[in-house]
This record gives sequence, structure tokens and C-alpha cells, in this order.
Amino acid sequence: MLFENCLCFTLARASRRVSKAYREKLEDFGLTQQQFFLLIALYEQDCVSITALAEKVALDKSTLTGLLDRMVRDGLVERSAAAGDRRAFRIKLSTRAEALRPKLTAIYEQTNSWLLSRLTEEERAGFERAISALEAATPDDDAGAGGVPVPGRKGIMVCTS
Repeated sequence: MLFENCLCFTLARASRRVSKAYREKLEDFGLTQQQFFLLIALYEQDCVSITALAEKVALDKSTLTGLLDRMVRDGLVERSAAAGDRRAFRIKLSTRAEALRPKLTAIYEQTNSWLLSRLTEEERAGFERAISALEAATPDDDAGAGGVPVPGRKGIMVCTS
């Protein structure tokens, strides 16, 4: 197989191009792409546990904790002990993050819309099926022996707006 036909390379190349579309728009805000997507997730549901946020953004808790430490330092989120369990923490948007909401959600919606506009409805449906199949086929994510997907595995969804 030729290198340029390698699926992993093709996915990585597409991911870099999509990341670049966001990165250029986030430079003025001093945000990384991961911080940006954490804020978008918190705009959907604020004041959540670290565990719930980790599940929502598909990061392990140790990676998420490092990101949150920097976001607390930068005044983007606040971390507080959960009521009834001082070992658990809840993450809440700061006043600064709330002030950024209109601009950041506009970037999110405009960039996603632009990317999706590159696909026909048929291509989009095929893309969603392909991504779901690839996600289900990863050996460490609900797969059976030899990386065979487990029947009934739900795939990811592509944002629609």
C-alpha cells in the first residue's frame, strides 16, 4: 500500500486541516483548541463534575485535570468542591468565559457550518457511518477479539449546526 493511501495518515491530515481552521480563529483569544472545545461543552452544560465533563469531551480525567488547571489559572473556569463530597469537584464557567460565549459559539457554529458545507447530504451520511464504524473498530473501545466491533455499539455524531 502506498503511504498516501494509509487511512491513519489520511485521517491525521484531515484532522490537521480542521484543527488549523479553528486554531487561526482562536489565536486572538489565547485559547488552545482543547480549551475551546471544553468551553463549548460547558456552554451546553455548566457546573458539571470532572467525570461528566471527561466523558462528554472524550478525555481521560488526568488529561482533563491538567487542562482545567490552566483554565482556572487563566480565569476561564472555576473549580469548587461538590456538595456532599469534598473529594469531587464541579467545573463552572467564569465571568470571563461567559463574556466570550457569543464570539466563541459564533466561531464554533460558523466553522462547523463551513466544514459541513463542503459535503453533500449523501457524503455527510456516509462520513457519519464511516466514522462510527472506525470508532467502533478500535481495539480498546468496546471491541471484541481482533478489533471486531461489538453489535449494537453506538457511533459518534457529526455536529449538524
